[in-house]
Amino acid sequence: MDATKRVVLITGSATGIGAGTAKGFAKEGASLCITGLPSQKDELAEVAKVCKENGSPHVLEVAADLRKQEDMDLLMNETIKTFGQLDVLINNAGIALYGDIEQQYTSEEFDNVFSINVKAMMYLTKLAKPYLSRTKGNVVNLCSVVRNWYLPKFIVYGMSKAAIEYLTKTTAADFAEIGVRCNAACPGMVLETNLMNSVVPKEVQQHFREGCSTKLRGRTTTKSEVSDLIRFLASDKATMITGELITIDGGKMLS
Repeated sequence: MDATKRVVLITGSATGIGAGTAKGFAKEGASLCITGLPSQKDELAEVAKVCKENGSPHVLEVAADLRKQEDMDLLMNETIKTFGQLDVLINNAGIALYGDIEQQYTSEEFDNVFSINVKAMMYLTKLAKPYLSRTKGNVVNLCSVVRNWYLPKFIVYGMSKAAIEYLTKTTAADFAEIGVRCNAACPGMVLETNLMNSVVPKEVQQHFREGCSTKLRGRTTTKSEVSDLIRFLASDKATMITGELITIDGGKMLS
């Protein structure tokens, strides 16, 4: 499909990988629905401004808390009301929780991770299905190498990413009959995002950085590289790729 005629919905697009992905799609001429928390309206407005400058003909901003079903309903309804179609759903939003199995998490902290990382992804995919069926569109989920790789102190986050692997493969199989693809990008640690500063304690950040860099490439993955992979998986160049989880970590899993 002509990239300039596509409508792309990207969750978690106020900052980080989501914002970078939105800006990349804008350069391709896609119309966009970008979304973040109600507290991120200023960040969303800035991303929208850059997207318009990059060439997007229409950028819809929707403030939504993905822990709330009514907000997700609003997000999808506003997208269809504004554009009349949906071609690509990018399930990018996610949060992390630092600690091992003995960590005294509150039930709310645990539930928040699974609510945003897994439940919201599944529900939005369900909402998007009839619209993607019409356009023969596709879904790209943001997963992680942590889905099947031991990263100390990230047990809850890793469990949620393992769930995304199963969701991605199941969606690909179940949606195949309607011509809709589903894949996932699985980056290694991306230090440009808020994950490091907001989750990892300051006293272990340097050790964490060193441990997450790859010996094969000598650095960690950048958010622009992850954005490039996401946009490739969403493009017509990837029409024979579905049900795949593509690792982008500079060979960290080999080192």
